[in-house]
Amino acid sequence: MRRQSGGVWHIAEIIADDLEDRETGLSKPLRIGLADLAASILTCRSINTSELANILPRTVKSSEESERYIRRFLSNPKLKPIEVMGGFIPDLLYMLTSNGQVAIFMMDQSKVGDGFECLMVSLRIGERAIPVAWRVKKTEGEMGFDEQEPLLKAVYDIIPDGVEVMLTADRFYGTAALITLCQSFGWQYRIRLKGNLNLFHQEGWVLNSHEAKKMNLKGLEDVRLGEKGPLIIQKDKPPALLVDSKSFT
Repeated sequence: MRRQSGGVWHIAEIIADDLEDRETGLSKPLRIGLADLAASILTCRSINTSELANILPRTVKSSEESERYIRRFLSNPKLKPIEVMGGFIPDLLYMLTSNGQVAIFMMDQSKVGDGFECLMVSLRIGERAIPVAWRVKKTEGEMGFDEQEPLLKAVYDIIPDGVEVMLTADRFYGTAALITLCQSFGWQYRIRLKGNLNLFHQEGWVLNSHEAKKMNLKGLEDVRLGEKGPLIIQKDKPPALLVDSKSFT
């Protein structure tokens, strides 16, 4: 049962009312559960389940019972994070791009536990980033394009029409497949290349990306990443690819 008193409950009520007005795909019990958990996190400023269990606004006999509730809630297959974020991201994008700005999304991967990695797409807001979509997998290496593609497609599906997007990513993501996907979405991209990749020009010459950096080239046109890869340098577009500190456009 939900406790209906105390400061945490009042915060949870405000969050629950806001969730009700958004398209999150959540049923009422899930909206209430998410509101209670979010209010508890905001109050104790921690994601430690033991700390959250102590202040969670639920009428339970012990903190252990609250911890079990939190675990059940987080493992509920009906709770779909990308659908929940879909109720918030469009509003944020409209505010960020109201004066013609380009929305900047960042893709990165980090270790979240012993043997587990998290691939995340975040939205840049000022000097901070808000997580939009993520995928956690038991692996010790980089998640490849098979993991990147469905994650980026899920992000694409919640972006309103008319919003210009740029995807930024580090050197682990400088692949022809990712660039082709960005082009199919109509996204701009700014992706760091590994220094040993070959760039193929339509006239037949091949240029190593590391060599291109050393030559201090100001610009490249009609260049492909891989002999049959996508055209990666497009005219009249912002700088799209970087080799270390150099930008090519």
